Amino acid sequence: MTRRLLTLGSADDLCREGLRFMARELNADVGMLHLAVNDREFRLVEQLGDHPLLHRHRLQIMEPGWVALLTAGTWISSPVPSPEWTGPDERSYVHLGARHLVNFGLFSGPRLIGTVNLLFNRPRADLNGLRVLGTIGALWGTLLERLETETALRTREAMLRTVTDQGTDLVTVLRPDGTVVYQSRGVPALLGRSAEGMLGRSVLEGIHPDDLACVSRCLAALVATPGGADSLTFRVVHREGRVVWLESHARNLLDEPAVGGLVVHSRDVTAQVAAKRSLERRVQELTLMHATSLQLQEARTVEEIASRVVRLIEVRLGHPFVWLAEQVGDELLMRACDLNREETLRSRGHSLPVSEGLCGAAVRGGVTLLVGDVSQDERYAPIGHEVRSELVTPIRVAGRVWGVLNVESPALNAFDEDDRQALETVAAQTGAALANVLLLADLRDSRDALSGAYERTIEGWARALDFRDRETEGHSQRVTELTVALARRMGVPEAELVHVRRGALLHDIGKMGIPDSILLKPGQLDAHEWQVMQRHPDMARELLEPIEFLRPALDIPHAHHEKWSGGGYPRGLKGEEIPLAARIFAVIDVWDALRHDRPCRPAWDEARARALIEEESGVHFDPQVARAFLSWLAEAGEPADLNALLAATPGVPATPGGPGAPEGGLA
Repeated sequence: MTRRLLTLGSADDLCREGLRFMARELNADVGMLHLAVNDREFRLVEQLGDHPLLHRHRLQIMEPGWVALLTAGTWISSPVPSPEWTGPDERSYVHLGARHLVNFGLFSGPRLIGTVNLLFNRPRADLNGLRVLGTIGALWGTLLERLETETALRTREAMLRTVTDQGTDLVTVLRPDGTVVYQSRGVPALLGRSAEGMLGRSVLEGIHPDDLACVSRCLAALVATPGGADSLTFRVVHREGRVVWLESHARNLLDEPAVGGLVVHSRDVTAQVAAKRSLERRVQELTLMHATSLQLQEARTVEEIASRVVRLIEVRLGHPFVWLAEQVGDELLMRACDLNREETLRSRGHSLPVSEGLCGAAVRGGVTLLVGDVSQDERYAPIGHEVRSELVTPIRVAGRVWGVLNVESPALNAFDEDDRQALETVAAQTGAALANVLLLADLRDSRDALSGAYERTIEGWARALDFRDRETEGHSQRVTELTVALARRMGVPEAELVHVRRGALLHDIGKMGIPDSILLKPGQLDAHEWQVMQRHPDMARELLEPIEFLRPALDIPHAHHEKWSGGGYPRGLKGEEIPLAARIFAVIDVWDALRHDRPCRPAWDEARARALIEEESGVHFDPQVARAFLSWLAEAGEPADLNALLAATPGVPATPGGPGAPEGGLA
């Protein structure tokens, strides 16, 4: 769309082709483009499609509030009839058969130039995300304004040509050395000098110092080319001191007896140059804002945002010194800076007191500061480079000043109001991106804190179960760490290990429902008591299943008493019907129980415990899990205590404090 608009040479073409392009791209049935007649009236100048009642909409009357919204880049995509429609029925687009409306403004700066209305004879909810319409409206409006300006300039050029033909244009005849031998009567109006006063003087006297060398070279080249011609646009200094842009066309007529000199026709193109530069500046600003939006959408940290914003300003606006700082207490901490100062930032960092400098003043006052000559401002505090002018604007996050965006230049008066507006816009975009990033960081911190609280609660439950069941101290913590470590060795994905860990910690949570008379009975359980005891896995499921974040951890509490042969409980699962986490835990649970003293028996030695694991492989235990565990024991050497087993697993630290330390374990 942008490339197409830039190729059109007249306002009529721009309106017609632009409307046709938008209607075609969005499959609109009717398209209307209105241009402003005055502040409130907009007249239809282009249409696509037809309808007997379309004449009702040849003139639009705009409310002042809606003009302000469209000029700010607001656009609408709304069903027809819209529930917000409050106008007269005869103006409603329903009469045109419309079921959906897309509307946006064509604007340039604060001026609303026109509006585009696209009507669709069917619902188009898919058009509710056309955020680019604000940018298109700004570019389209800016181009229309440029063409209006160029039309006015062409009219002025025609007038100047007529004036020149009558002797009022600036026509100059020069000798080869640049001495003026003739100048038309247009010079007083153009340069503030009399034609007679210029005779016998060098034409180079009035040239702007920055263009003097270029004009001199062009003059010398023209003198050396008999019959040659050249054109040049350059600046001259008016007698009153203002700068005037001249477009000059010169021809070498030294060999023409009637002339015998260099003939130069000049016209004032100051307005044209200003319009061109204004358009270039506007396009540059729009491009910067669009690029900033894209870059900040991808940034995930404060550092990324700061670095990307600084690079965009440095590259696209060409400012040599740029930096972004965050207010931290009473200091401004530099987060990112231009490439000229990047090494200094990396090596020692940089911060400024909020109480000093122009940046500090911008933070304290919450306002943008534009200083054309910093040497004349007592607030300026140098930071290592020769700077003559500075522009600094505060960055706000959630309504408060978060920091500053600062640009500096070694040139005097390097910045203007357009620079101020562009920097303030970028600062606003930066603040919005920072707000999102900081909010996400707060949410992550809250999530981590909540997750930590969950984990500590679960560990507390596990310790309480150990105490109630008269288990060896630290049993739940030990079997949890060993189960997670063995699961990791066997390739269980890291994302699933958190559920393995929680399930191992809560493997006997169902025993909370077993009466003390059975749970704490010192001797053998009778048949009825054993039947009650075997209910604790189902009790665990009933207890944990309603808790959403613990639901994925149910495999171990509900199935750790199942056996590979199918002789376990509560469901009599067999082989791989048993969840892998429960099969892994079953081996660890039995190993830990055998290797520690219990009220009814002393701990087994390592060899006897290994023998039982081997013997029950394929009966009680999954053979693959049993082999993996025994291999792990072999790698750990003897004695295969908790720290030795964990140390033998790459990436798994030994438990701080050794076996039985209640707060140790894997993350």
